[in-house]
Amino acid sequence: MRLAVLFVLISILAGCGNCESTNCENGACDGRTCVCEDGYVGQSCELQAKPKAIRITRVELSELPDEPFESRVWDDDTSTAKANLPDVVLQVRLGTSQDLTFTSIERFPDTDERAFVFDRNMDFKIENIFPELRLTVADLDTPKPTPIYSIIVSGYYNPVNGFPEIISGEDENGAEYVLHLEYDP
Repeated sequence: MRLAVLFVLISILAGCGNCESTNCENGACDGRTCVCEDGYVGQSCELQAKPKAIRITRVELSELPDEPFESRVWDDDTSTAKANLPDVVLQVRLGTSQDLTFTSIERFPDTDERAFVFDRNMDFKIENIFPELRLTVADLDTPKPTPIYSIIVSGYYNPVNGFPEIISGEDENGAEYVLHLEYDP
C-alpha cells in the first residue's frame, strides 16, 4: 500500500514538472512556469500588457464620398481638364488636437480618385495613450493644406483584443479605412 501511494505521488510530481497541468494562454510552459509572448503578463500569460507604442505603417482609404471632392474648385489653374482637382495628401491628428502627428509624403496631384494608399515613410508612433485618430485627406495647392474629408478612428487599441496587425472599419458615410499596425511591447 505504501509503495502504491509513493508511486502515485512520484507520478503526480513528475507530471507537474512537465507542463501537463499548466495552462499558458498566451505563452509556452517551461517546467511549471509560463513564459509569456511579448505583450502578455500574468501567471498564465492571461493579461494583455499595454504596449509602450503603436506604430502605424500603412493607411488605406477607399469609398470616400464624391461630394467633398466635387463641392468646390480646388485650384485656380484651369490649364487642363484636371488641373483644378485636389492634390491629395494625408494628415493625421490625435484626438481633438489641431497639431499634426503625421503628413504623408505621397502626393496624388490633380486627382479624381476616391481611394488612396499611404505607406511610404509612414512609420510613426503613438505612445502611452491611444486617443482616437483623425485621418484627413487634404488638398496641398493652397497656401496651407485644406481639409477635404476626415475619418475618425476609435478603438484601434483595445486591452482585451490582442495585438491585431490590421484594423479596418467604415464611417457613417461609407468611407472605409484599413490601418496596418505594429506594437512596441
